[in-house]
Amino acid sequence: MAKDRNSHSLASGDDFSLPRAKILRGRKNFQRLFEKGVHVFHTQYTGLRYRIVDDNSFGCLMGFIVKKSLGKAYKRNHMKRLLREAYRLNQHILADPLQKAQITLHGALVAYTADVTFDDVEPNVITLLTRVRDQLPTASSSRS
Repeated sequence: MAKDRNSHSLASGDDFSLPRAKILRGRKNFQRLFEKGVHVFHTQYTGLRYRIVDDNSFGCLMGFIVKKSLGKAYKRNHMKRLLREAYRLNQHILADPLQKAQITLHGALVAYTADVTFDDVEPNVITLLTRVRDQLPTASSSRS
């Protein structure tokens, strides 16, 4: 049965994976997302902080932040999984425009609460990614 799933995913041509190489890592990278000049968008349950990075590679590195004050570890970890899954399924919203504009973006999805379901989180993530995508032409033109 797993063979059928793998052959089906190859046949569809869509890559919905989120490898570790596409996840933002490192203390300095996260600190830069909290400096001046960073773009911030908010929705009801989540927020998105991002910055355009001068880099030779093109694409998007995304981090996931859940504050300790939102609850015990199991709740925070669950919320991080929800954010990662919502981003994984909708990363194409940003990937194609970034590739065309040859821009590198570092961002972080921030949870404002830990007591929500995936059905609540996913529309918020889609809204945030769409807002960022709509801002990209102005960000890329100011960079030139």
